[in-house]
Amino acid sequence: MTAPDPTVFTRQLRNLRQTRRFSDRTVPGDLVDDLLGVARWSGSSKNTQPWHFIVVTDAELRKQIAEAGPFAGFLEGAPVVIVLVMAGSNPRSEPYDESRVSERLMLAADAHGLGAGTGWFVPDDGGERQVKKLLGVPDEMVIRSALGIGYPDATDPRPRGVSGGRKPLSEIVSRDRFGG
Repeated sequence: MTAPDPTVFTRQLRNLRQTRRFSDRTVPGDLVDDLLGVARWSGSSKNTQPWHFIVVTDAELRKQIAEAGPFAGFLEGAPVVIVLVMAGSNPRSEPYDESRVSERLMLAADAHGLGAGTGWFVPDDGGERQVKKLLGVPDEMVIRSALGIGYPDATDPRPRGVSGGRKPLSEIVSRDRFGG
């Protein structure tokens, strides 16, 4: 077996970014299913796979979800919203598992030429409770985030790829001990 060229994948990782403006173009259902198929293979603590995905395409529901959180407004404009519902049985590991599956969905979307962005809900301000009620999610389950997915809007004024750069490794990496 020949190893794939790592530069292709690492370039994708370096250029992945949040998409918050989407075109009106419909995302085919089989493409959404492929993204979900990739996501279900994400690693999780003790292989618990504590997630359930709710795919929302209804415009009114997307609008109401977007209104539920101060960091979710852009979801209204996404043709597809995937709400990440976590089991709620392990608050220590589920945020980690959720971030892994979220990033996996973003990478899969990017590989298909789609954009994706994560919106989130703050439990203390009632946003999570509101989304649970809208979608019929049981109280014991947890909703912290949702991904907006669609074809990026070509008129988005932000440049594609990371424009702000990153700190040099010398500022963020230590060897053997902090500051070393």
